[in-house]
Order: sequence, then structure tokens, then C-alpha cells
Amino acid sequence: MQWAPMAPDQRPALRAAQPAVWVLQGPGQHLRAGARDLLRALLADYLGTAPEKTRLHFVPGQAPCVDLHWQGLPLSISMSYSQDLALIAICPGAHIGIDVTEIASMPDWAQVAKLYLGVESIARLAAIDGMPRDRVFALEWAELEARCKCVGLGLQEWSPARHKRLHADSIEVSTMALGGLRSGLAYALALARDSAR
Repeated sequence: MQWAPMAPDQRPALRAAQPAVWVLQGPGQHLRAGARDLLRALLADYLGTAPEKTRLHFVPGQAPCVDLHWQGLPLSISMSYSQDLALIAICPGAHIGIDVTEIASMPDWAQVAKLYLGVESIARLAAIDGMPRDRVFALEWAELEARCKCVGLGLQEWSPARHKRLHADSIEVSTMALGGLRSGLAYALALARDSAR
């Protein structure tokens, strides 16, 4: 699955089961409202409706959703925020989840990894030192969050059954690091797509 975050003014053609991702930068206190406005504008452009008539459903603890279809396909939407960066994803015909996580030092990485990422991640992270470990941890965390959003699960502690559900064969995940932004911060980005849902 190939993807790259686009600027808010870009409007590529949508394709079935292919996620499109936008990145929005701005002050943290206004970022959520700006991201929701951008999502409405994107959907309005693709669906040929007015932004104010594009009803989005935001329920705490659940992925946002829209009751509209694009060329007969249901639309999956996902959003994520970290500091001064927001990601917005739209995909017709396949469920998606997206996450952005700041790459930063995390002194308690081992405890967090043990609770949420599992023993394979702990071993992988323990073999790395310093800033490279911060980057790998952030990428693994972003992937976990994207997988959870994609399958409609909240963040919970690791278990074999949960791991199996999040790593089903139908789920494809792609991660990347993003730096060089105005804020000077670096981020881990992850996008998950489930073709079976």
C-alpha cells in the first residue's frame, strides 16, 4: 500500500480501496476544529455536496464516520492528532485507521511496550539504544493505534487473542517517519487498511 500525506488543497481522484491521506499543521488548540473543517470540505468536494450538509458523526472513543457513499461504496474515514499535526484519511470501499505519534524520548518505554506491544516488540526495542529506539517505538505505537482504529477496537493491553485480531491477514499496514516541519518536531505515521471489512 503506497501513500504519502498531501497538502490540504490537493484533491486527487479517489480510487476504490485506496486510502487518500492529508496532513494539516497548525496550533494545537485550533487543530481539531481545523481538521474537522478540512474533512468536511474534502468530503463535500468528492461527493458534490455543501460542506455544511456533510454530516459527520463523532462519538468519544469511536472512529468518526459518515453515512455517505462514493460511487456506491461506503466511505471509511480516520483522523489523528499529535502536537501541531493532524492526519485525515478517506477510503472508499475498505476500512482504514490512521495514527500520528510524536517521536520523543520515552524513559518508561519498556513498561509501556510490555503492556501494549508484546514480547516481540520488547525484544526488538531492547536491542536498540537512544534516539533510534525512540523512532522505532513511535513507529510501533503509531502502527498499533492505526490497527486498532482500522478494526474498531479501543486501546487495550496486549493479549494473544488481541494480537491475532490486529494482525489478521486482511490488514495491511504502512508506516513512515515525517520530519523537517516548521515546529522542528518529528512524527511517526501509520496507515492500516482492512480489505475484509
